[in-house]
Amino acid sequence: MKGSKWFKFTLLYLGAIILSISQMKISPTDLRESFISLLNISPLEVSIYVSIFAFAPVFLAIPGGNLVKRYGAKLISILIMVALFLGNFIGYITDSYSVMLVARIIEGISFSFIMVTGMVLITHWFKDGGYGLAVGIFGTFSAFGYAAVIYILPMIYSSYGLKSIWLALAVASAIIGVFFILLFDNPRSESNGSEKVNKASLKEAFSNSRIIMLAIAMSTVSFILFTFLDGYPTIFKTVYNLAPEASSLNSMIFGLIGIPVGLIIGFLIEKTGKPLTIGFFSFIIMAIACFVTDKTPETLLLVQVIVLSTCISFTSTSIAASVPKVVKHPGLIEDSFAIVYLFYYVGALIGIPIVSGLVSSYGWAIVVIPLTVVALIGAVLAYPFLRRENKVNQIN
Repeated sequence: MKGSKWFKFTLLYLGAIILSISQMKISPTDLRESFISLLNISPLEVSIYVSIFAFAPVFLAIPGGNLVKRYGAKLISILIMVALFLGNFIGYITDSYSVMLVARIIEGISFSFIMVTGMVLITHWFKDGGYGLAVGIFGTFSAFGYAAVIYILPMIYSSYGLKSIWLALAVASAIIGVFFILLFDNPRSESNGSEKVNKASLKEAFSNSRIIMLAIAMSTVSFILFTFLDGYPTIFKTVYNLAPEASSLNSMIFGLIGIPVGLIIGFLIEKTGKPLTIGFFSFIIMAIACFVTDKTPETLLLVQVIVLSTCISFTSTSIAASVPKVVKHPGLIEDSFAIVYLFYYVGALIGIPIVSGLVSSYGWAIVVIPLTVVALIGAVLAYPFLRRENKVNQIN
């Protein structure tokens, strides 16, 4: 039983959204405070619980590329939902912090594979057209998930209790996993074969300097993205003294704006064929948005939120859309995406604890400076691609 490519893409997108919700499920202030009270833990232990989600991906991203190549993206996509189910189900049945950490790492296995698997499936499904649009939409799953966390999870919490969130996510993961089994096809790389071939291709992918540049640029995006996903509720409350309703609305818009923006960037990539030209200017604007995080007049705060979300979506999508263009041959697609998203996971892992530590010591007025520098590093890395894209355009 097989569905259309857009229907299969929708299922993949829903699975990614569930993963994103699972990752950020205790971001709302009320839920985080309830979590602290339930387990009788410190704020530092909460930060460890939040950030450890990205611990497994740092070690599994590279093997993930080889696993997708060896066993196929369908099987790995099912593994993603199994890990998400197990992590949330174990979290539901325990009140032990140590066991919750283990369950969190199991959840993180799903995060290890989602980007590589998703991009391989999208590359396969949309090889005849629509790739840029699909990548643009897929890149919004984190922001969409964040909107759901801010709006939907507090309602579940108030009606059914904190642990019901873990149960709901486990059930949703199981349902989507069944659809994956029934409807997904199983593209395999042309480089399928012996372990020796896989290792050689990985080495070849690492030797591609353009892939490494894209990977480092992607780490700057994830560093900023996850910093603000975790930090915006605190910023709205402590820096701007917003009411809970206004804070929730701004946080939700930070997520929801990614949906139309994803469509726009996908369309622009399809039309211009110059993703990193778009990415370069987006990094520059992102740097400005980071710098004014604590300086924006309250009447313009929503504009800052929308601009930052737009730039994050534009840059991450531009980088992902550029990977197939710079690989040396199709057999390196999985390994190249694995390298790019290894750096994505590193940025996600280190961003929250580093920024949280700096905020507690120096406040947001100082922290916006390194965030601005991180965005500018992304712009520097994107600039050579901008020059190359414009040279190609002039030749044609």
